[in-house]
This record gives sequence, structure tokens and C-alpha cells, in this order.
Amino acid sequence: MKASSEPDPRREIVMTHGVLSKNPDDLFHRRGWRAMRAVLWEAVLRLWSDDAFGLAGNVAFRSLLAVFPFLIFTSAITAFIGDQSMANDLIDFLIAIVPPPLIEPIVSEVEQVMTVPRGGILSIGILLTIWFAVGGVESVRIGLNRAYGIRETRSTLVLFAVQMAMVLFASLALVLVGYLLVIAPRAGSWLHALVPGFDPASVTVRLIRFPASATIFIVALFAAHVLLPARRTNFANLWPGVLTTAFAWTLLAAAFAFYVESFGTYASYYAGMAGIIAALYFMYLAALLLIFGGELNRALRIRRLARLMTS
Repeated sequence: MKASSEPDPRREIVMTHGVLSKNPDDLFHRRGWRAMRAVLWEAVLRLWSDDAFGLAGNVAFRSLLAVFPFLIFTSAITAFIGDQSMANDLIDFLIAIVPPPLIEPIVSEVEQVMTVPRGGILSIGILLTIWFAVGGVESVRIGLNRAYGIRETRSTLVLFAVQMAMVLFASLALVLVGYLLVIAPRAGSWLHALVPGFDPASVTVRLIRFPASATIFIVALFAAHVLLPARRTNFANLWPGVLTTAFAWTLLAAAFAFYVESFGTYASYYAGMAGIIAALYFMYLAALLLIFGGELNRALRIRRLARLMTS
């Protein structure tokens, strides 16, 4: 009886291994808002432990390098599948869903890279842009692997194939948006034919802008958490971090846009590069939130495993 009442040292090691909070019991046994606070605090501590702040800078820098190559690749696919009017609608859509203070300084550059005729989708230039775009995905993969505490075991060829698939997925998703933008005005006429009292003018690009961008964003986040880490995770272990990231990114975009419009002084420090620097800051914070989503899922997994062991 006495032996059975003593704590098992192996169990103690398993329960506390990898937990950064000073009071693991708060993470393991608390309920309600106290449990939420403990999980969030564990995730924040893991940001420091995994050097997420430095890694987010790497993700932001490489993502900024990948933005224009990715737009060039997307415009090439759009021109190959659709026409120039679709590309123009897609440009307007992309500009509209990004906070104006971030996109306005580089609107002309965005329009230029997406409308300048190119030699073809398989030209050397497009292949180089794919390489840079894949580099941005590579940084996200490293961040999520570190957040989930996973060691990479896949070969270089498999990694490149996965990252290339992510680039193609994102590009085709935007091409699909281009088709939706073309179909939207016609959808109003079709609904009017079915329901004579329906106003066809009410179906506009603005009407589908938010649901389309929100759907693509959520699906892209889930795809990143499923495909990029070296270990598969079921949906129940993914959605808290993904939805938290999506919600936090929405708040970040609104808050950052308000800050740049009201208090930002980038122009006085960076002159003509102010827009690029503001975009880089935004990407840095967005990358940090993306990694935080993985850290949150990991903290929840630790709590779940600990509760299973004590039940």
C-alpha cells in the first residue's frame, strides 16, 4: 500500500518534460479562464524558447522577397487560363483585401508585375520566381516544425515537392477567385431569371470579396499546418491554433492600418522605402502570430496528454 501511494518518478518526468511554466499544475488541472490563461502563457513562453522572434524575422524577409515572384507566377497562370480582364479584376481584389496603408505605396509595382507581358508560364524567369516563392514557404515550414517540436525527417526532394504544391495551391486559389470575380455579375442575372423580384445589381465584387478572402485564408492556414510540418496532426488538434491565428491576424490588420494612418512616421525615417518597411513590419508580426498558432496547439496537446495520464 505504501509503495503504491508514492509518486512515480517516471510519471513526474513525463508530465513536466518540456513544460516551461513554473507551475505545470495550472496547465494540467485548471479549468475555465484559468486554464485558458495557463495555455496562452505556455504558448508565449515557447515563443521565447523556440527563438520565434528571430525566426519570424526570417519568415518576414523571405516572404517579402517571395511576394512579387508569387504575383508574377499567379499572373502567368491567370493569363494562361483566363484573359487580361480577369487579371485586372484579380489585381483590384488583392489590393482591396490588404490594409490600404500597406498596399498603397506599392500598388504601381503590384500592377506592373501582374500586367507586364511575359514569355510564358514555363520561361526561365517564371522558374526563378517559383524558386523564390518556394523559399517563403520553406521559412513557414521551419517555423511550424519548431513550434510543434518536430524534427524534420523528409528528404530534400519531398520537401521541395510539398512546398511547390503549396505555391501551386495558393496560385490556383487566386485564379479561382479571378473566375468568381468574372462570374459575380452574371450570377445576379441568373438569380434574377430564377427569382424575378431579385435585383441583379446587388451581386457585386464587393459582396464576394470578404467571404472569398476569408475562405482562402482559413483553408491556406489549415493547409500550412497539415502539409508543412513533418508530422500529420488530426483536425481536433489543429483548429484552435488556426482559428486563433486567423482572428489575431484580422485584429492585427485593422490595428496596424490604424496605427500607420494615425501615428506612423515611417516616411520620416525611411523616405521612399516607407511602404516596404511598413509591409515588412506587418509581415513580421503576422509571421509571429502564425508560429504562435503552432505553439498554442502544442501547449494544448501537452495539457491534453497530461489530463489523460492523470484520469
